[in-house]
Amino acid sequence: MMLKRFKSKRSAIAIVATGLIGFSTLFTGVANSAGGQAGQIDYAYFTAMGWTPITGTLPNQACRDNAYGKAVSSGVKLGVYQAAPYMYTGKDGKMTGIDYDINIAVLKYLGITKHTDVALQWPEMIPALVSKRIDVIAGNIHENPTRLKTIIFTSPAWWYGTALTVHPDNPKNVQTWADLQKSGVKVGAINGSFSAQYLSALTNPKVDLTVFESADTEFLGLQAKKVDVLLEDTPKVGSFNLSNPTNKLKVLTKAIAPADFKDEYGKYAMRPADCTLASAYSRALAELRDHGIVTAILVKYGLTSDALFMPDYLP
Repeated sequence: MMLKRFKSKRSAIAIVATGLIGFSTLFTGVANSAGGQAGQIDYAYFTAMGWTPITGTLPNQACRDNAYGKAVSSGVKLGVYQAAPYMYTGKDGKMTGIDYDINIAVLKYLGITKHTDVALQWPEMIPALVSKRIDVIAGNIHENPTRLKTIIFTSPAWWYGTALTVHPDNPKNVQTWADLQKSGVKVGAINGSFSAQYLSALTNPKVDLTVFESADTEFLGLQAKKVDVLLEDTPKVGSFNLSNPTNKLKVLTKAIAPADFKDEYGKYAMRPADCTLASAYSRALAELRDHGIVTAILVKYGLTSDALFMPDYLP
């Protein structure tokens, strides 16, 4: 695949943003192979700059383990699962998807030439990592204090979350989440989803909500202007747009979501004892984000470089 050089402001600061937002190989107080005691994050300092690190996140790169060296010499076991477009088996019978392609790019950068895909159901991922059935949770996984008690995370790979999606004409000029409650705006969501539950609970005024039974039917409903805006995950919209290149839907990437919908970055995860492997993965991700590789992968699946950042931190 021919790669385009990305020299925009967004690409140029990606590596800096990766470090500031969460260079979170972020080794937690869980026992690991680090050689020295971890310091304490100055939360007040970063909060004043617009970002509060997750409680329990703690960088410690004084590693003494040989996890990275072992990966180079013997390979790694990647935990994979079926969930398009993030990770799935393609028509050729091979694994593909946004996260799978990013992981392969990381391995190429790090000189890890051998890997094994271990097929799992998503709930099996953390137990499989802890029990050493796999070495890396290769599906994107969000960092939170509970998970930080048992696993460690790489720096950010990319971001996705629930976003406002409109018809290209955007006839009601929807621009913000507050517009969902404007008179005359019809909002769509999947029946039974968290988005539908959230919208149903809004009052003063209530949302004019239409529920759909699948992503395909809601996208077709928006195309036909049966609704004015949808709440849906950005990768699903990207996949739909790839299949409908002449009538693409528009994601409002700069519309800041309420706290209930503010997902953290998609990252990958390792065991705390594998300090050097996690650190190496994070270095690779920073380089791949900064030099357009992750952007090229996102574009391949219908997204844009906006998916490098949480909406709050878009350049």
